[in-house]
Parts: sequence; structure tokens; C-alpha cells
Amino acid sequence: MNSEKEKRYLIGEKDLPIVLVHGTMGKSEDWSRVVEGLSNSRSVIRPNYIERVAGTNSTGELAIKDLADEVVAAVRAEGKQRFDLVGGSLGAAIATCVAAEYPEMVRSLVLVSGFSYGSDPRMNLQFKLWLRLASTDKVAFTKLLLVSGLSPGFLSAFDESTLNGIIENFIASTDWRPIEQTIGVDISVDVREYAARIKTPTLLITAKHDQIVPPAYSENLVPDAKAIELNSGHLIFLEKPVEMASAILSFCQSQQDYPIVNELASC
Repeated sequence: MNSEKEKRYLIGEKDLPIVLVHGTMGKSEDWSRVVEGLSNSRSVIRPNYIERVAGTNSTGELAIKDLADEVVAAVRAEGKQRFDLVGGSLGAAIATCVAAEYPEMVRSLVLVSGFSYGSDPRMNLQFKLWLRLASTDKVAFTKLLLVSGLSPGFLSAFDESTLNGIIENFIASTDWRPIEQTIGVDISVDVREYAARIKTPTLLITAKHDQIVPPAYSENLVPDAKAIELNSGHLIFLEKPVEMASAILSFCQSQQDYPIVNELASC
């Protein structure tokens, strides 16, 4: 005869990874300077979900749930079933979906410059402009990302020659194949119902000078979430990686994790 017994196990911080989910034009390497501030205390997983888009060779529309499932699959491939989850921009929408659909896996949630609804008139106008420029004028598109993504003080520190080099390098190093599909996900995003279901402890990080996702778009994104603002533009991982890592660690490590583990015992 078999009976099921429940036991509680404390997961050590070192065994519980922090999962970082990048934004629309991003890749896992974007988090590198943030990871420097996290890796001494925690293991880090950086799913490159955009690789899924690039590898589909499909003209079909991707849904936010497709990308959320890809993130979960990447974490499971590392042998992990529970983690602290951080998402930036579109990655915040993906993380919101993950936390709602897989609540048993997410101990805490950090949403950086998150938005819930891509069809909001302002966001829709922005994303459709991105879509047009990405296909017709990559130089103009990249300049727009710099102007709207960085704070005035940070951007003004670069001279014209340096900025031209940044633009050329970004265009050359970016895999442009999936960009239109990924921007299409931005436009179709609606995670309001997912966000309403979240019970996971959540921190909202906004950027004071964010012109891509103004702080107001993150307000009340998740009920009862804590919130902090950093003195940065949208690309916080470039401007304030130390402060961002510190905020993530402080919040994630303030959570206590006593998951229920089912163990079958014979009697």
C-alpha cells in the first residue's frame, strides 16, 4: 500500500537561480554587467528567447505565451524547477506570463520597465514606427533607440564619432531576421489578465528618464507590488547595472522559500 507524505525543504540561495529575460531588441549578453553584480551570490540563467523566433522560419504570429513557454523550457533544460524571475521591457511581459502560468516555479518576480498592453495608443504608435524603420532604415531605427532609450545625461557623454561606432556595431551585430516578429509581439501584448492572477511577491523597477516605457505604464502593473525608481533611461542594464543588480538581489533574497515537495513512501 502506498501513501503520500508531504515534507518541507528549504532551498539554499545558491541552488535557486535568478532568471533574466531580455527585451525586444535584446539578447542575453545585454545582462552581462548586471550579472557581474549577481553572480557572486547567485547562479544566473539568461534564456535567449529571440533565438526561437529566428529559428522558426515562420510567418505566423508569435504569442506572448509562446515566448513564456520557451523561457520555462530553457530553465528546465538547466535542471531547475524553481527560480527568481526578472524581465525587462518585453521581457517583463513575458515574465508576467510565466509567473501567472507557472506560479509553482517562480519564487519572486522583478519587472523592469514593464508594460501590459501594446495596443495602448502611444505604445502602438511607437512599435509601428519601430516596425517601419527596422525594415526600411536601420540607421534611423538605431538612432531612435539611443535617443529614446538612454537618459540625456548618459547619452551626452558620448561624442559623435563614438556614437557612430555604437550605431555601426549595433547594426552589424544584431540578428535582424526575427525583429519584425518580435516587434509584432510588442504590438499584440496584453498581459493584464495574467498580471491580475499573480500572487508572487513582485518588485517593479522603473526608470526616471524612460521614454520607451514611461514609468506611468508600470504603475499598478501587478497588484500590491513594491516599486522603486532608478535615475536612468530605459536601458537600465547599460546605465545603472550596479544599482539594478543591487535592487534585484535585495528583493529576491528577502524572500523565504519553503516549497512543498511530495514524497511517496511505502507502508
